[in-house]
Amino acid sequence: MKRIVLMSGLALMAIASLSNNIKVTTLSGTAGNHQSNNILFEADAKFVAQDSTALAVVTAFFEKFKSGATPEELAKSFDEKAELFIPGDTKNVPWIGKRIGRVAITEHFRLLRENITPEKLEFTDILSKGNRVVILGYLESRMKKNNKVMKSEFSIDIVVENGLLTRYHLLEDSFEVAGKAKL
Repeated sequence: MKRIVLMSGLALMAIASLSNNIKVTTLSGTAGNHQSNNILFEADAKFVAQDSTALAVVTAFFEKFKSGATPEELAKSFDEKAELFIPGDTKNVPWIGKRIGRVAITEHFRLLRENITPEKLEFTDILSKGNRVVILGYLESRMKKNNKVMKSEFSIDIVVENGLLTRYHLLEDSFEVAGKAKL
């Protein structure tokens, strides 16, 4: 069951602009005693979380990503001591693993662009509480070296401090990704 995400118009437009394949459903009304303008809630109107500054920072990061920002420009969204972690087969999938600091995160984005072509990105849930944003979704990417398409649901756990990303942990179907990365 997909969840409905409601948020301010600006945040909604920013997130919807991430990909032509993102599906966003908007409704008007209330969730309990709360107006729906700045609230994220599930289809059954159960309250999930309020919109936050962290969500705005994360949205700005994904806008940069979609617009084709360089690896260096993307890494500027991260704190100098930030941790980016994507668990999996680092031998066959060079862009994953643990990276700490902007230099290492820049290398992650360079390797990502060198090896894959993104084809589809859907955010099905965006949850925000305090300085944490969790994104659930689905992606498809094509390996440049063998033309195989990787398909995976994913979750990203992001923490924002002082306007910068300090934690970016992405979980995906690492078995699928490693299998498609092999020649």
